[in-house]
Amino acid sequence: MNTLNWLVASQILAFLAVATVVLQWLWFNLRQQRQIKDAVERRLALGTENGSAPPVDQVLSGKLERLLVPAGIRLSDSQVMVVGAFLIVLVVAIFLLQGAVAALVAMALVVMTLLLYWKFRFEQQRRRINEELPGIMETALRYMDAGRSLEQSLVESFREAHPVFDPLAFRLRSAVEAGRDYTSLFEDFSSLYKIPSLILVSIALRTSARFGSSIRPIMQQVAASLRSQQELRREFMAATSETRFTAGAFAIIPMGLAAYMILMNESYSEVLLKTSTGHTMLVVAGVLQGLGILVILKMIQGVGRV
Repeated sequence: MNTLNWLVASQILAFLAVATVVLQWLWFNLRQQRQIKDAVERRLALGTENGSAPPVDQVLSGKLERLLVPAGIRLSDSQVMVVGAFLIVLVVAIFLLQGAVAALVAMALVVMTLLLYWKFRFEQQRRRINEELPGIMETALRYMDAGRSLEQSLVESFREAHPVFDPLAFRLRSAVEAGRDYTSLFEDFSSLYKIPSLILVSIALRTSARFGSSIRPIMQQVAASLRSQQELRREFMAATSETRFTAGAFAIIPMGLAAYMILMNESYSEVLLKTSTGHTMLVVAGVLQGLGILVILKMIQGVGRV
């Protein structure tokens, strides 16, 4: 690139930086107004005479929280805006330096990387919940044997649990202290992390609250079934470790080899990025590689899934 092209690229990047600052300022003002509105609606809902939980009383109320927190990602709105602006500027810079095809490839790689990272963290959180849940149920039963009420036993057992349960523990404690129905929190947490066992616990809690039935058999059965499920999962994961490693290698190594060939061979990269034949090869290779990765992920998705 000559000096004029570099000057134009720098001007465009400067404009994008200013636009990012303006968008952050607008987003901050909108978020502040939304927080004030949510606080007013929450107080109005709490002031009603209805004894059921208000609509805002969920484990996670914000849309951004319900997207990031299940994967264990703790980012504020401003931090998400900064990361998004950085990725947009990166793609625009690649578009200015290498062209539209390279920018599309970079965008696809960024999106796939973010999705795979979110999926990996989400599955980690689910496994952690299933590993901790039997101990939580047993701890609640021990508190009940010590003479505490069901509500206080649940609050204490979740308070001492792994930080992945912090959103549920906080909402549960608030609902118990306010005397509201807390069974919907377990249903929301279960739908958030795809944990069917908590649905059984929620149904048992609701039945116990309405008809006075004992919840001990349900909690004991859930704890025993989860422990046996974890033992079977560990045995199955150990037996299929080589298969999963091979599948992961087949999904990752081709992309690494392609990136290495493009970076190390300048003439090869010029053919791919600056000719119509190269564009066709990139599109076909990208589609085939994407389909291959999806097929491999679907094949190993159920391996060891809890």
